[in-house]
Amino acid sequence: MNLIHAILLGLIQGLTEFLPVSSTAHLTLAEHLMFHGRAMPLAFDVLLHVGTLLALFVYFRQELVQIFMGCFGRDKEGRRLAIWLFVAMIPTGIFGLATKGIKEAAKEHLWVYGLGLLCTSALLFVANRLSQDRVNLQNEDLAGRDIQGLRPMDALAVGTIQGIGGGFGLSRSGSTIAMGVFRGLKLPASTRFSFLLGMPTIAAAAAVELRGLLKPIMKHLPLPADMAFPAGSSSPLMLCIVGVAAAAISGYFAIGLLDRFTRKPKLNGFAIYCLGMGLVLVVLGSTGILGHN
Repeated sequence: MNLIHAILLGLIQGLTEFLPVSSTAHLTLAEHLMFHGRAMPLAFDVLLHVGTLLALFVYFRQELVQIFMGCFGRDKEGRRLAIWLFVAMIPTGIFGLATKGIKEAAKEHLWVYGLGLLCTSALLFVANRLSQDRVNLQNEDLAGRDIQGLRPMDALAVGTIQGIGGGFGLSRSGSTIAMGVFRGLKLPASTRFSFLLGMPTIAAAAAVELRGLLKPIMKHLPLPADMAFPAGSSSPLMLCIVGVAAAAISGYFAIGLLDRFTRKPKLNGFAIYCLGMGLVLVVLGSTGILGHN
């Protein structure tokens, strides 16, 4: 593994974690191309998640302060938002753990990720059309709810689709944004909630991976081959610094880009990209060119 690999993986992680195009699908494809199907070192993977978390913390620093104040009863809206984020994480955790084994097995089959991207494309097309129709309505009551209008079932629905979809090539951000729109939220409000929900979600995913990394360290055992940097790699410290920086910077850019694109419904470009990339992965995976049948 060299610095070019670290930069590319950091850029892919940062951009695709937040843009509705599935980070899992793109990282899996990158691993097949760069490392012949071998996963990136676990330590590096965990740190890439830290990079995207940094991007979220910086971009949503005001909302974080509001949520923090709400947890101590000093901001009513912040308290409500904190509650709905907690509610959404319940089905995410349940369905995420229930489908973990299946998602691990899916890594050997790129066509599964292709199907996930095709589903993402369909969700984005429908959500974009529904949002456009609502924007054109003159009746404000029918135009959708703002984030202050979140309801318990909204949080549960968004958390459920996130728990079921994450890891199959179904975009986390794309599916949660679409589900929020289907539940009656305005597109910008649904996007905001999806981003904020990304903080505990990404932190939880990093913590799960970190547990596997810490176990051999605490027992003073050498890291397994799939966790350590392969022999002949560049300096692990430099690789990690470069990867985290690339993930954080590209992630911040991706958040801002999608934030602007959802103020007015402009998701069709992402839907078309997911459609094309999904077809490519289905062909590559099903023909055995990359991955297994």
